[in-house]
Amino acid sequence: MASQSEEKDLIGSILSDDEIKIVSTLCKRRKNLSLKSKEFNPEQHINYQDIHTSNASIISTGQVSQQKQRIFFHTQTSIEIQSQLSSALIQTSEQEFCGSADNFQQFDSIEKLQIKQKAKKHLTVQPLEYQHTQYQFKSDQSLDGKMQLSQMDLEQICGNQLINRKLQNALDGNDCNQKRLIFSQVEKICVKAAKDMFGNYTVQKLFDVADQDQKFKLYSLLISHILELSKNQYACRVVQKMIEFVKGSPEQIESFFKTLYPYINQLLNDVNGNYVLLSCFEILDKSALLFIIPQIEECITILSKQTYGCRLIQKVLELYSYEITQRILDILISIAYQLCYQEFGNYIIQYLLKSGPQKERLIICQIIQENFEKLSINKFGSNTVEKYIDLMGPSQIIKNLCTKSNDQFVFYNLSIHPFGNYVIKKVLISGDPSIHYLKQLLKQHPDLIQQIKNSEFGQRVGLILDTV
Repeated sequence: MASQSEEKDLIGSILSDDEIKIVSTLCKRRKNLSLKSKEFNPEQHINYQDIHTSNASIISTGQVSQQKQRIFFHTQTSIEIQSQLSSALIQTSEQEFCGSADNFQQFDSIEKLQIKQKAKKHLTVQPLEYQHTQYQFKSDQSLDGKMQLSQMDLEQICGNQLINRKLQNALDGNDCNQKRLIFSQVEKICVKAAKDMFGNYTVQKLFDVADQDQKFKLYSLLISHILELSKNQYACRVVQKMIEFVKGSPEQIESFFKTLYPYINQLLNDVNGNYVLLSCFEILDKSALLFIIPQIEECITILSKQTYGCRLIQKVLELYSYEITQRILDILISIAYQLCYQEFGNYIIQYLLKSGPQKERLIICQIIQENFEKLSINKFGSNTVEKYIDLMGPSQIIKNLCTKSNDQFVFYNLSIHPFGNYVIKKVLISGDPSIHYLKQLLKQHPDLIQQIKNSEFGQRVGLILDTV
């Protein structure tokens, strides 16, 4: 904050003596003059001659930065208060000067001051951020294909979200010349752009809209970096576009897998690499991917703990026959109990409950029944129990709910639990006839129902109990 003496010196350097008299008359109701823009008088503008003179003296004393800050402040203040000038002058003049002969002279001075300000308006120094507007992105530039691309736009593909949106809009247009310019620039930095947070979308767009020769040229530049791209969280999406590109050509598919084969194990142990392999199974013919299954079998434990890994396992089980996937199923059943408690593994168990072979389904059902309470109070285990109830009904677990654990009914323990209450609600809304046995038990213990209704997580269970 500037001191009062500095403020007075600053105001004195801005206004002439006549102007100061007018300003003091207009602002006589303000006791303390502040440099805040909302309290700054609209009539105060920069006197450039005084500033020029004071600059020379300040430079000689080594205080350049302080003077620059003052100039920038007044520039900004001037911009902010221009819109308020007319109304402030009219309102103040009506209140203070109406009806006096002297007032006409003061009005004349004000009018001269306004003319003086208009003459200086074009000299206002704009901050750097307002300059070079031709390089700023404007939404209307992307309309109707009228957008113009500059060389700077083409050089700022990496790391610039607005430029990439601009380029993608251009690629959606019909200007072949702009498409050619964009392709020629992306071609030079395609690997770097593919790994960029924003640039990868432009590379993907090129695989959608470029002609066949351009796509093949881009594919040829990227395929030699397949491992690096596949393990990158942004570039793996570009690899998916590459897979879509080779889909229609058996020769290119063979060449693609020949390049990819040495890195299969590394991709199976990488989250983004799993996404690339999953894309292969989703896009390409399954007969061309049989060579990957033995390597998947060796990585089941790792894959089941990853986002795309668990989806890859489910996709393989969905595509291939029991004879081909038998070893995978055997491994999954051997670790089924652990998978029930895992963030992503529980989805594999849910898939097997719904679509797995009969033998494996029965084994999983037995595991759930034997560990019903433990699974129900686990964040991920409760998902498998709910899936079990959806598919098999609650009849096999009603007896578990009516038994006691830690001197209290299992039903009560789950009803007041943050995860277990979802299992109880699933049981109650199932409509299965077996829940009448549970109702009879609750009628014998009305105090339990009231305790459930008063608990934090049992309130919704209590509401359902009133309706069943």
